[in-house]
Amino acid sequence: MFEKIRRWLRERPPLMRPASLQVVTEDVRKLGIGAMGAGVLGLFAPSDKIALGDSVALFALGAIIWVTGIMLHALNERSRPDTEE
Repeated sequence: MFEKIRRWLRERPPLMRPASLQVVTEDVRKLGIGAMGAGVLGLFAPSDKIALGDSVALFALGAIIWVTGIMLHALNERSRPDTEE
């Protein structure tokens, strides 16, 4: 039984292919930029609905999401085989 599971784990296709990961990284980076933009908008256009701390937190969360997208993109680029030879 355990041997069947090990063989299945070795032979199964990857959960996410490089092309799919590239699309996800682009979306994550766009989401981060959007959140950072909303945080900046909250900083410069204060209102009763969004407090200053909330806009700073939204900007920080957007920055974290954006950096995560960049890190995923770098990981994806490193995992691709060099085909320019």
